[in-house]
Amino acid sequence: MKKKFVAALAVTLVVVAAPLANAKATVSATPTKNLSQKGAVVSFKFSKLPTKNGLYIEECMAPSVKGATPTVCDSDQSVQAWVSGVKADLAQGATSAKGKVKFKPVPYFTNGDCVHTTCVFFITNDHNAAGDKSQDQTIPFTFSAK
Repeated sequence: MKKKFVAALAVTLVVVAAPLANAKATVSATPTKNLSQKGAVVSFKFSKLPTKNGLYIEECMAPSVKGATPTVCDSDQSVQAWVSGVKADLAQGATSAKGKVKFKPVPYFTNGDCVHTTCVFFITNDHNAAGDKSQDQTIPFTFSAK
């Protein structure tokens, strides 16, 4: 009886934990250090994307508190990216997350200085899941001094 209970509990934990373990998208960016101030291009790779919505990538000043949501971000649409695997999003202009996605960060933006401070690429759910913060993550990057 005890063995059956332990086995049932183990199976339940695996079933419950598996979706939670795979819930967050995996995002990587290269390069992220000493980017050129003139025309830097960063490549992003994605896996485990949400199935019902896409993700936004935004250039922001690193928040002063670790784990906090960035508040000073570049509002220039030309330096933001919308990435998705959802057909409806792709039909509306989202970039496919298959392969590498290119992003051109800028050294300075309104109220932002990514040359003298650390900035981050802020990844969050798109407008289809705007209240859901489960995908929020940051990838720090720096520009070279020249």
